[in-house]
Amino acid sequence: MVESLVHVDAISKKFPGIQALDKVSFDIVAGEVHSVIGENGAGKSTLMRILAGAETADEGDIVFKGRPVRFHSPLDARRAGIGIVYQELSVFLNLDIAENIYANRQPGVLGVVHKREMYSRTRALLDLFSMDLDPRTPVLSLSMADRQSVEILRAVSQEPKLLILDEPTSSLTQAEVDKLFGLIAQLQSRGIAILYVSHQLQEVLRLSNRITVLRDGKHIGTIDKTGSTETELVRMMVGRAVDLYAGARDARSAGETALEIKDLSLGSVVRKVSLTLKKGEILGVAGLVGAGRSELARTIFGLTPPTSGEISVEGEPFSATSPRDAMARGIAYVPEDRKTAGLFLPMLIRENMMAPQLFSLSSHGLIDERAVDRLTTEYIQQVGIVTRGLRQRAMTLSGGNQQKLMLSLWLALQPRILIVDEPTRGIDVGAKVEIHNLLESLAQKGTAVMLISSELPEILRLSDRVAVMHEGSLAGILPRAEATQELIMGLAAGVEKARSLS
Repeated sequence: MVESLVHVDAISKKFPGIQALDKVSFDIVAGEVHSVIGENGAGKSTLMRILAGAETADEGDIVFKGRPVRFHSPLDARRAGIGIVYQELSVFLNLDIAENIYANRQPGVLGVVHKREMYSRTRALLDLFSMDLDPRTPVLSLSMADRQSVEILRAVSQEPKLLILDEPTSSLTQAEVDKLFGLIAQLQSRGIAILYVSHQLQEVLRLSNRITVLRDGKHIGTIDKTGSTETELVRMMVGRAVDLYAGARDARSAGETALEIKDLSLGSVVRKVSLTLKKGEILGVAGLVGAGRSELARTIFGLTPPTSGEISVEGEPFSATSPRDAMARGIAYVPEDRKTAGLFLPMLIRENMMAPQLFSLSSHGLIDERAVDRLTTEYIQQVGIVTRGLRQRAMTLSGGNQQKLMLSLWLALQPRILIVDEPTRGIDVGAKVEIHNLLESLAQKGTAVMLISSELPEILRLSDRVAVMHEGSLAGILPRAEATQELIMGLAAGVEKARSLS
C-alpha cells in the first residue's frame, strides 16, 4: 500500500449560513497529480485554504508526512512543506523574475541583498526546469504562461512537498497550457505532489492520476483517472446526468437587423470588419487569442472609439463614443474579466446591481433604496444567484454566482443588443448550463446576442451563425449547419480560405 503524503480526515468548516465542508476525507500521495473538482460552492476553495493555512478547520484532522498538523497561518503551511499558487496571480510586474521568486526572502546579511547569489539561484532554478528565460527579465514583459511559471517557481524555490494549483490555466492559450503541463510533469518527476483544482474536465482527465469530487461541501468520491469520462465526472459533480453540449437544433428564426457594422477598424487590432447581428439570434464570434474579438466588442460599446468605419443600430447611424451612448441605444456589454472589469467586488450585491442605472434609480440626487432592493431581488431570482442576501459582498460569492451577477446587472437594463465576452470562463458545469439556457432564452424573446467564446463546443451549441476572426480581420461567417470545430479552427488560424461574409 502506498503511504499517504497528506491524509485529510473528516474536515468540516462552516461560515455564517453555509456549511462549506462537511466531514471531507481523502489522501494525497507523493509524486501524484491529484485533481479536486466540483461546482462553484462545492468547497474546493475552502479546502485549499485550510491546507495552505489561510483558514482553520472547525473539525477534523490533517496528517502531513505521518504527523498531525494544524496550520494557523500560510507561513506555518509553507514551513511544513505546502505551497499554493492562487488563480489570481500575485507577481510584481515592476520587478524582474529573480526579484519575484525571492520577494521578501532575498539572500543576504544585515539587510544587504546578495544580488549575484539571488540571480545565480534563479538561473539554476530556471535551468532545472528547462525554462529559457533570463532571471533579469521584467515580469511585465512575460506572457501569462511565463508569469504563471514564475509564480510556481517562487513556490518551488521553497522546496514544497505538496503544491496546490488553483485554476492555473484559466487565462492561458492551448500552447501555454501545454507548456505549463510540461512544468507540472517535471515537478511530479521530482516527487512533488500536485493538488490541481480546475473546472476544465478535459485537462483534469489528461493530467491527473486520481480525481476527488466534492459536491455541496461533501466528499462524493475519489477515482482513478484511468477509464473515467467527462460524463461520469459531471454526474458525480452535479448529482445527475448533464450533457453540456447536447441539444442539436435548427437555427432560430432571426428577425430584423439589430446591429450592423461596416468596415469597422481600430488601428491594426480590428481591420475593416463588416457584419450584421439580427434580433432573436446568437452570433458566435470565434478566433484565437489576439484575433481582435474583445477589441471589436469594446469598440461597438464605445469603450475604444473606432478609427474608421460605420455602426448602425436598428437601421440608424450610431457613433460609438462612450458606453453611456451605447447603453442609451439599448446595447449592453458583459466583459471577459469579471474581477477587474465586470464587478465591484468589495461592494454589496445590490450596489453592483444599481451601478449601470444609478440615474434611473435616483430622484433629485437621492437613491430609491426600495427600488434597488426590488430590482436586485427580481434578478437574483430570475438568474438564479445563490446568495445569503442582497447585502452580501460580491467578492464572497462563488465564481459562477459572480458571473451570474455580472450578467444580471446588465440584463436589468433590458438591452436589445447583448454582447457577452467569455461568459462561462472559470465556472463550473452546472452554472455554465444555466448561463447557456439564459442566453438561449434571451434570444428566443428577441434579444440580439453576440457571443464571444474560446470554447468551440460552446460556440457550436449556442450560435445560429459563427463569425471567425483572424489577426483582426473577419475570416468568414458560417451558418450553423456548416460550422464545425475543424473549419472554425482552420479559418481562425488562417489555413482555410475566407468564407461568405454575409
